[in-house]
Amino acid sequence: MKIKINNDLFDIASRIKEIDPRYEIFFETEAQKFTVWANGKRQLTLPFENLDERAILYTRKTRVENVEEIIREIDSYNEKHENERVERVRDKIEDEFSHRLRLARI
Repeated sequence: MKIKINNDLFDIASRIKEIDPRYEIFFETEAQKFTVWANGKRQLTLPFENLDERAILYTRKTRVENVEEIIREIDSYNEKHENERVERVRDKIEDEFSHRLRLARI
């Protein structure tokens, strides 16, 4: 069941409407999540248990206008983790090579 949120303690619903007047906030009881809808279509699911300032920032950040920045963030994150993975593999290979070289000298 979806419960429409019109009023909340910190006026988050109205502040999100300022981002885009089409936005409506719902609490989905089955998933226990807040969602943002526009024109009858879900735009995003908020990853927070409560409606607070994070919901506003997240809603602004995930707008279509910001897609290029989001893609850059994803690519940067993936590159960082790939480099860390390569470094771990390289270290493991070097350790194994050093170990085998020490055994060969004995």
